[in-house]
Amino acid sequence: MISIVVLAFSAVAITVFSDERAMDPPHTPHTNLRENIDTSKDKVQIFHIGGEAIDLEDIKIILRVNGMQAEFNMSDPDVEIYDPDGNKLPHDGVFTLGDYIEIDPSSKINIEHGDVVDFYFVHSESSQVIQKTKLWSEGKEFPDWITPYTFPGGTAYDNYTATWLDTELVDKINDNKSTRTHISKNETTYENFTFAINTEELEIPEGTLFTNITLKIVCTRHDKSPIILTPEINNGSSQWTRLYPSIGFTHSMDFVNQNYNITEYVKNTTELENLEVRILADGRASDSADKAFHVDFIGIHLDY
Repeated sequence: MISIVVLAFSAVAITVFSDERAMDPPHTPHTNLRENIDTSKDKVQIFHIGGEAIDLEDIKIILRVNGMQAEFNMSDPDVEIYDPDGNKLPHDGVFTLGDYIEIDPSSKINIEHGDVVDFYFVHSESSQVIQKTKLWSEGKEFPDWITPYTFPGGTAYDNYTATWLDTELVDKINDNKSTRTHISKNETTYENFTFAINTEELEIPEGTLFTNITLKIVCTRHDKSPIILTPEINNGSSQWTRLYPSIGFTHSMDFVNQNYNITEYVKNTTELENLEVRILADGRASDSADKAFHVDFIGIHLDY
């Protein structure tokens, strides 16, 4: 009987561990990208600005405009790959630092003057979206609220898990998407948001002085216990500035919508382009309480 049990376990072990793909899933490259619509050429450009190289055969680009969608593989005739000096590269090579991809989307999808384009950069080998963002063609309407999702360089970071979060989680209010950060007893936990605002893309003249900048933060919580969150901003200096009042939850509040006037801290285009916001938790929860906070929306409104 012992022999039968051992043999049976061995058969199960072989079945489980022979599934190599389940035990060793494909690696998803960590790559930094910058996207652009070159309106003078009607081309979409994707620049490799840091991180790991990617095999071109594993790249798929998806563009969505006005409810229509088009997909582009790097072998398509509408796609060209260039090195940093502008020399064409073969379509079966590697996409690495300084290279850029140029797509002529006109044969598959129509991008009109002023359109907003949803952009997805997909790593097909791991079936993961490496980056998604919105691209504006020239003549765009100035956005009412700018979030970290608005520009390609925008980021969201959770220091407790040391992970980068999807910026789409904080671009709309009440869309059933939000971040989640555990509140620890023995360390400060926070979420950090980089806006990466491109004032040239927004057609804001260099040297502009802003008359009003409003920061909106919308938060929820995991449980009914009191939570105090402290927002801070940085305009590119070495110092973080605390904002008042703190974001406080009471037993009767599950959803807090807080506005801050940050004009005195972000007065010009340089400070706006370097804007970061972080939200710190009070750190007075036991780990067993599973205390957490969620950020549903973070954005700024500009007047000048």
